[in-house]
Amino acid sequence: MKSFSDKTNIGENNPLKTVYRMNFYLLFLLIGSLSILGSTRAYCQQSRTISGVVKNSQGETIIGANIVEKGTSNGTITNVDGLFTLRVSPNAILKVSYMGYTEQEVNTRNKNKLEIILTEDARLIDEVVVVGYGSVKKRDLTGAVTSVKSAEVLAAPTNNVMEALQGKIPGMDITKTSGQVGGDVTILLRGSRSIYGSNEPLFIIDGIPGSYSQVSPSDIESVDVLKDASSTAIYGSAGANGVVIITTKRGKEGKATVNFDAYYGFSGSPNYRHGMTRDEWVTYQQEAYKYKNGDYPTDMSALLGKQDFIDAYNDGKWIDWIDEVSGNTATTQKYSLSVSSGTEKTKLFASTSYNREEGLLNNENLNRYSLRLNLDQQIFSWAKVGFTSNLVYRDLNSGVKNTFTKSLSAIPLGDAYTEKGEINHEYITGQYSPMSDFIENQYVDNTRSTYLNMSGYVELTPVKDLTFTSRVNGTLNHSRRGQYWGEKCNANRPSYAGSPHASITNNNAWNYTWENILAYNTTIAKDHNLGGSLITSWNKNQSESSMAAASGQMVDQWSFWRLTSGTSQHVESDFAQTQKMSFAFRLNYSYKGKYLFNFSTRWDGVSQFSTGHKWDAFPAGALAWRISDEAFMEKTRSWLDNLKLRVSYGITGNSGGTTAYSTTTQAYVYTASGISINGKIVPFTQYSGTYGSSDLGWEKSYNWNVGLDFGILNGRIDGSVEWFKTTTKGLLFKRILPITSGLTGWGSPLSIWQNIAQTSNQGVEVILNSHNIQHKDFTWNTTLSATWSKEKIDKLPDGDLISENLFTGEPIHAIYGYKYAGIWGSDTPKETLDAYGVNPGFIKIETVDKNGDGGVHKYSTDDRQILGHTNPDWIIGLNNSFTYKNFDLSVFAMARYGQTINSDLLGYYTAEQSVTKNQLAGVDYWTEDNQGAYFPRPGTGDEQKTVYPSLRVHDGSFIKIKNITLGYTLPANISRKVLMEKCRIYATAYNPFIFVKDKQLKDTDPETNGSDAFPTYRQFVFGVNLTF
Repeated sequence: MKSFSDKTNIGENNPLKTVYRMNFYLLFLLIGSLSILGSTRAYCQQSRTISGVVKNSQGETIIGANIVEKGTSNGTITNVDGLFTLRVSPNAILKVSYMGYTEQEVNTRNKNKLEIILTEDARLIDEVVVVGYGSVKKRDLTGAVTSVKSAEVLAAPTNNVMEALQGKIPGMDITKTSGQVGGDVTILLRGSRSIYGSNEPLFIIDGIPGSYSQVSPSDIESVDVLKDASSTAIYGSAGANGVVIITTKRGKEGKATVNFDAYYGFSGSPNYRHGMTRDEWVTYQQEAYKYKNGDYPTDMSALLGKQDFIDAYNDGKWIDWIDEVSGNTATTQKYSLSVSSGTEKTKLFASTSYNREEGLLNNENLNRYSLRLNLDQQIFSWAKVGFTSNLVYRDLNSGVKNTFTKSLSAIPLGDAYTEKGEINHEYITGQYSPMSDFIENQYVDNTRSTYLNMSGYVELTPVKDLTFTSRVNGTLNHSRRGQYWGEKCNANRPSYAGSPHASITNNNAWNYTWENILAYNTTIAKDHNLGGSLITSWNKNQSESSMAAASGQMVDQWSFWRLTSGTSQHVESDFAQTQKMSFAFRLNYSYKGKYLFNFSTRWDGVSQFSTGHKWDAFPAGALAWRISDEAFMEKTRSWLDNLKLRVSYGITGNSGGTTAYSTTTQAYVYTASGISINGKIVPFTQYSGTYGSSDLGWEKSYNWNVGLDFGILNGRIDGSVEWFKTTTKGLLFKRILPITSGLTGWGSPLSIWQNIAQTSNQGVEVILNSHNIQHKDFTWNTTLSATWSKEKIDKLPDGDLISENLFTGEPIHAIYGYKYAGIWGSDTPKETLDAYGVNPGFIKIETVDKNGDGGVHKYSTDDRQILGHTNPDWIIGLNNSFTYKNFDLSVFAMARYGQTINSDLLGYYTAEQSVTKNQLAGVDYWTEDNQGAYFPRPGTGDEQKTVYPSLRVHDGSFIKIKNITLGYTLPANISRKVLMEKCRIYATAYNPFIFVKDKQLKDTDPETNGSDAFPTYRQFVFGVNLTF
């Protein structure tokens, strides 16, 4: 089905034309870059051809090593056999490099054939890790940081970089809770700290706060996750939930490299339940009828009642609504093109990409276009400038979850389509189709958004060891959302809306950042390494929105474009602005590379807090000891490569969900429509939902971290173990004000923000990398990550807050309710049934002792208890990657253990007696002949609605094979015949297998936490990677 933007003839599609033009301009830029930067210098002397092979110290050839003639952009890379051929000047010097190896310079004078041996850094401890406002060698790292390189991000095709990291970073809980087109993931790093504020980490894109969803995975060079306070405190109040630093690719010196990636994928069956049909539906209705009437119905007319229902049954007009609404094959496709090139002074990386997604519902799809340009220029030996730009345009058509939920409960009899093959809105008397949103011009939810980020930097090195960097960034985020609800659609309208109804919402957000970094690093007397940084940061956020709506449009085709044609017009607008100023200092010291020290502090000031509370400091410190470098460890060096102990402590902050104006009271003054006193209109003031607080301050987290890094057997096995504990005090809590305070308003009584709650969490993280087999023709590598964590609320202002599921001593995301204990059988003594107020076939719950009665009493709200929590105790990821000659295979599995799910999906078995309300298929329900069933007797639903939610709570532990990828790289002699350096084709299967602990969750995906909305699904993707 075409998107609304494809169908509409109203207005000119200027944004799309703009994007097409930008794609043309970028293509022009790419061609120009290739011709300029990829050109070789004109040689004064006659050039010659040399060839060679690049190997490692074990004699194994290296694929993809970079060979560049020094001082030029003339270069090449080695093929799958480690061989290269290059035309060079007579006395050329070659620079040979490859990730994980020491760069070498090779003199080619009087040599035509070369054998170059690169030396590995087997322990990888000199790998550079990006940290806040800088980078350090991994060997000098004092904090808890996990690094992921581009190859791991792109191991399986995806449009979402964080989904690609799922299960690969210990301590980071990433879940995909929906299969909706354009849907995002949920991210927690080391648990939840704030009750009302965001618990997601801060994302830094190329040094500037940004959104990971606006970055194409193929543009990413590395992702570094900062977890402990010594790493994150340099970001102050923004780093309380951890920091994820995404570094995009930059141009590299040498031959211009062009990469083209493309893939296409399609869905398998969705992980969702169905409604009953045919014999299963009839049997259920008969059982429910029997419970209500004492006996089975004499015939189908007694059961179904309406003649239309009887006719549909006799004609066999059964409908599986889930199959009908999700019958669209979900597809995904992406095409990306990038060029990387450079000389010693100028380096450029540019990319463009297009991807399209179509969902299970045929009214949801997404078109996304992106452009990126990264440019670095060395002006003088002491001055460097750079520029980064990123443009993303999205056109999204969204469906609604009502389509799925109504499909579960709609009667499965009737005519889903008319004789002309069109959707039948009233498919049987008095019943309306779950597919009515698909009827042309009946429902539209179209969002067009433009994201533009531009940043530039100046880097000066006026004297040795001293560097000054100034960076300026600006971001514009604009969106226009148009919605239309026709008279036949199922989607929920706004509460004030008539039918039909239309609205247009415009949102604009601007973000400006200016940062300055003065860094000094020096070595004193060979053994003492000293470094320091001074940082200033200024940030301004501004947003504005406007919404116009109207009801009663006469023509559906006008959709949301002609609001003036409607009546009951409605207008809203809003504005917000915040500013932040920061000063930071960091000191690093190491002695002989064995004893490491780091200290940092940051002073943050924000506009949303009141005078006296705007500023606060966030200090942190860390110590590290490289035990393996000690003299007394000399005898272990034959097998122990690396052993380093780290300890850190620090304080971070959070604004806890407060808005720009949380310290002020919002009110609306009514004049013309005020209160009438003695016949005169008197103005009055109406408060909005939150009363201002003048004492608001920061949430503060106090963080301990102890880590141990290790490497053994000459780099064969390496990893780390972390223990962390965080206590967050002064949590911003939205407290209800008593009526006696005299403050009333909408949603009365009012609430007020106060710093009065406290939480804590602790855990252990492990990551283990093993190079099991390393052979010329066959390799096998394994990475295991595991996290155990536990969080709890230490203090609440007024004790347990049952209405919001907040309990002292329990996690923030606790589940509270009735505990399921089975189904009452017909062999239960009548006095027992009467004591509990139940009948055979009713739900049995675990009751709580009340006044010494041993729990024997009719069910009441006092029987509710803590049932579990949504955050898992354990998160485990296991990745195995294999290569055999030109083939590669990777299998990634993840597991979550110790989580509880409150499944909305299982709530669609209601045990009601209603022909027009369907029930969940495949349910094992109680009958007189099936007394060991899990679900209650049909027809009993109305008599036990209070305890019905107990059926939905289950152990959500599961194991999932997240993806399997099989690839093949063409031999170099074949790919080069068609002017390619490399050609790889691959196939990936997503979510091929799910194993659940609780059998009631079979045929669902527990990762969605029992959502009844857009299901996830199996997906099969086929792609190609080309390098020129």
